[in-house]
Amino acid sequence: EAKRILGVVPVEEDGSAYFEVPSDTFFHFQLLDKDGKMVQSMRSGTIIQSGENQGCVGCHENRVGTPPASAAGLKALTRPPSKMGEGIAVGRGYNYLAEVQPVFDKHCVSCHDFGKPAGKKLNLAGDKDVVFNASYLDLHRKKIVTVAGAGRAEIYPAKAWGSHASKLTKHLQDHNDVSLTDEEKRRVYTWMDINGVYYPTYDSAFPKNPAGRSPLTDQQLKKLLTLCKLNPAQMMGNRGKMMGYKQNPGAMISFDRPEISPCLQKLQKGSPQYNQALAIIQQGADTLKKTPRADMPGFVPFDGALKRKKRYEALNQIENAHREAIREGRKLYDADVQ
Repeated sequence: EAKRILGVVPVEEDGSAYFEVPSDTFFHFQLLDKDGKMVQSMRSGTIIQSGENQGCVGCHENRVGTPPASAAGLKALTRPPSKMGEGIAVGRGYNYLAEVQPVFDKHCVSCHDFGKPAGKKLNLAGDKDVVFNASYLDLHRKKIVTVAGAGRAEIYPAKAWGSHASKLTKHLQDHNDVSLTDEEKRRVYTWMDINGVYYPTYDSAFPKNPAGRSPLTDQQLKKLLTLCKLNPAQMMGNRGKMMGYKQNPGAMISFDRPEISPCLQKLQKGSPQYNQALAIIQQGADTLKKTPRADMPGFVPFDGALKRKKRYEALNQIENAHREAIREGRKLYDADVQ
């Protein structure tokens, strides 16, 4: 899922908090400890309308009851509401490649890279694969990060998933001579606590290719796997759809360094099969340079997504005009909205 951080606000000593949120925006709360790690997360969400005040006394309190009289003396209510704006990557979709990978590039990749002993245990290289990148795939498939799964809704106790439960947190704190700044740690903690997302947006540059993210077409990818003598089922599910990271063998392709792609290792360098396979990977790399996907700078959605966005913005403009008319106490008809 794509996520965006709205901000971080203080919690008072008595457990109360008072803050503003953007109106008409679906959001959820997470309680963080002093290090910025999630203690517990709201698994649903809420929306506040413009000008609305909303309060809550706890998810497991009586939903039809009223807050106790003591609520009037809550410390947070003795001051103006906190403003949004502070926090990691506030105001933009959380992009793993832009927010988290630079931390690994600076502190980890010198050892945890393709072709290195530590890289065989855990590959933290930033090389882009068919859909994700090498480090993202390894962290998930080797369960170095603990995330909340989809499907049946489980009740998770505090600290059951995210940064407190993930092995990666311990590695960041006491792994050899690695020393991260507090900001770098929080950047990685935040990623784990918003459930290990990768892409900052649902929009796609390659809607007809596998997963809507791959620069290679179905035909190119199948040809590549055949040349490399890999079972297509290892990377592709039914109807050409990419498999999830749990079934994925890890990054088999590097569009950043095509010649080191693991899928080439079984082929004799310089052979016709090797040259054909390398050429396909290079084609994917060239495609990404011309048309960056959503995890890269310069990304532009495909035409259909842009049209959809334009239509949404037009509808939003109409809605805002009606809201303004309501606030001003005047009538506004659809035909009068430009």
